[in-house]
Amino acid sequence: LNYGLCTTMRPILLKGHERAITCVKYNDDGDMIFTAAKDTVPTMWLADSGERMGTYNGHLGAVWDLDPSWDSVFLITAGSDQKVICFEVETGIELVSYVHSGPVRSVFWNEAGTQFVSCSDKFSDNPPCVTI
Repeated sequence: LNYGLCTTMRPILLKGHERAITCVKYNDDGDMIFTAAKDTVPTMWLADSGERMGTYNGHLGAVWDLDPSWDSVFLITAGSDQKVICFEVETGIELVSYVHSGPVRSVFWNEAGTQFVSCSDKFSDNPPCVTI
């Protein structure tokens, strides 16, 4: 194992979320960090400085997961409000919203960035569901 990377890492404090963070992901280039939290507002940060660059508004409850597309053009988010939302990363504009039958726990783009998969929980009489 090469421990050199661990000795050169430095902590960056990301200030901005009002409630507990539920998910943290880098984009493919490694220059952006995306965070989701129980405060309904996914956020994008610069990886080198921790500067908050933007937020993505649209969810009405906790955001459990998120995933930027390979080219960092789109961001999909999974919410407890039973929605998957696709945002434009640069502008923060909500492009489309998909309503599920239960809280959405997970989202993931395919490698080409042409489709994504989402997973929602059982809710009332509705079974858990994986949607492509």
